[in-house]
Amino acid sequence: MCRKTFVVLIVIVVFLIQPSLVISQTPFVDTPLSIDYKNIPQEKVFIHFNTSLLYTGEYLYYKVYCISSKTDRLSDFSKVAYVELISEDLRSVFKHKIKLDKGIGQGDFFLPVAVPSGNYKLIGYTQWMNNKLENNFFQGDISIINPYLGDQKSILITSEDDQQTQNQSEYTSQDNIGDLQLLLNKKVFSKREEVQLTIRSIKGNAGQGNYSVSVKKKDTFRVPVKYTSKTYTSLYTSKKDKYASEVIPPELRGELVSGKITSTEPKVLVANKKIAVSIPGENYELQIAAANEEGVFYFNVDKEHNESNVLVQVLGNQDKYMVELLDAKSPDYKTLSFYKFRLTTEMKPAILERSVYNQIRNGYFSVKPDTLKVLQEKTRFYGDMAQVYDLDDYTRFPTIRETLVEIVNNAWIKKIGEEEYVFQVRGYDYTTADFVFLPLVIIDGVIIQDHSSIINYNANKIKRIKLIRDLYFLNSQMFQGVIDIETIEGDYHESIKANGLYSLQLPKPLPVKKYYQERYDRIAKDKADHIPDYRHQLLWKPNFKLTNDVSTIDFFTSDNTGDYEISIEGFTNQGKPISIKETIVVE
Repeated sequence: MCRKTFVVLIVIVVFLIQPSLVISQTPFVDTPLSIDYKNIPQEKVFIHFNTSLLYTGEYLYYKVYCISSKTDRLSDFSKVAYVELISEDLRSVFKHKIKLDKGIGQGDFFLPVAVPSGNYKLIGYTQWMNNKLENNFFQGDISIINPYLGDQKSILITSEDDQQTQNQSEYTSQDNIGDLQLLLNKKVFSKREEVQLTIRSIKGNAGQGNYSVSVKKKDTFRVPVKYTSKTYTSLYTSKKDKYASEVIPPELRGELVSGKITSTEPKVLVANKKIAVSIPGENYELQIAAANEEGVFYFNVDKEHNESNVLVQVLGNQDKYMVELLDAKSPDYKTLSFYKFRLTTEMKPAILERSVYNQIRNGYFSVKPDTLKVLQEKTRFYGDMAQVYDLDDYTRFPTIRETLVEIVNNAWIKKIGEEEYVFQVRGYDYTTADFVFLPLVIIDGVIIQDHSSIINYNANKIKRIKLIRDLYFLNSQMFQGVIDIETIEGDYHESIKANGLYSLQLPKPLPVKKYYQERYDRIAKDKADHIPDYRHQLLWKPNFKLTNDVSTIDFFTSDNTGDYEISIEGFTNQGKPISIKETIVVE
């Protein structure tokens, strides 16, 4: 009996006679061939952002709402949204990847001095929205003033502009009539005084939903008008879904990253080649993808990660292939029309004052920091069934070869050539099938194809070894067990220089932040008096959930006097848009 026939028989025996020996991990991979697109509703994106006039040294805060075009409720379809800031010459100032949780996401951008004054567009979309033939994305106008650059010609007023309109504020008045009502303890406040804002649902449960709350000083001159949750739907004029011939897969389970392999030699096929993808580190992500006839492959990243690079290698003769990651598609911006914000000489005092206040605020940022959401520890892709060997619990040996011999049971290194070695793992029920397939050997999330290269690796750098003895499938690739090696520093990927291993940049989603909120009722007065407070943005609360009929938000005013606008945007649980504004005075 030939070896090939023997292998086939072994696989049949494993599946039909001993299914308990097979641990399967076959995560759904979104490809154009795996989804019936006709049954998937389109999406709309609304972005509530804190300001349409941004100065250097300030933060643009925003919240993303992804809405189902079919139900008008928050969509749980796409798990990732994209937010871009586009200049008038159609260049991208930033492109953020935003994790969506039941249609909700948030982000921010600190405006550096490198960004010039001008008029910009804030763009929001999902990859699924890119399939429509016509432009189908959120767009909001943002004007930027950079007082630290001498060239302001892009926003300077010209003889063609109407000078009288430039000093007019453009705010639409809205009565607090609808599903929600805003109640304040008073309308005029002193510096550093507590404000009590009560949000009341007039119609009981009908007003409950997910909202974002901004309290910001009003600009004294004309600024771009922002879309509200009630008016943003005017951006989406076509209700008929006309798709392009080449469909972009939606991001159903998380980040859907695509790449492409190309052959370095003629007549070498790329179809069905297996590509190992690792996001390295202590809580690594590991997948194996398959390339199509064009060499394109997809992999899902459905867990949060801090790493910004990914290690990619073709399984087998990897030195015959080149690998690249493909950028997530952006919409066509050629038809964008920009708001024309203009500077006048009368604006100079207000611009100077705000710029000084920004410098003071940024100088004290270290004592008022935002905090990041802690990432949850990930479970390894093989679950919690591994045998764990913490090497500090044993007498340490110099190399991996000796460690496997002396410490790790049922795993060893076998010599198969003059200088060639392979790892071996014995199954729980020993059969001749155990050694037909090699084990999956990993160090800090990196698949080791050349086992010989690590047998003499310094074991003093290793924290633990985990062993799975079952026949294992990672996607469609079969292995006899798993040997998972974790180093103490978790940095093996930084030193490896294997042929065909590519370290590629993978833009990661923005981390979820909890924004600092000033509390003068919890700070000693003598300490507070020594810290200046010229906040222009008194409150940014991007994830306010109204779960009862009444809820109260407390915040404090600053030393920056003037009129402040309270803006609440969002959607009820039934999908009804809510947009409410109120004004308070600080004097």
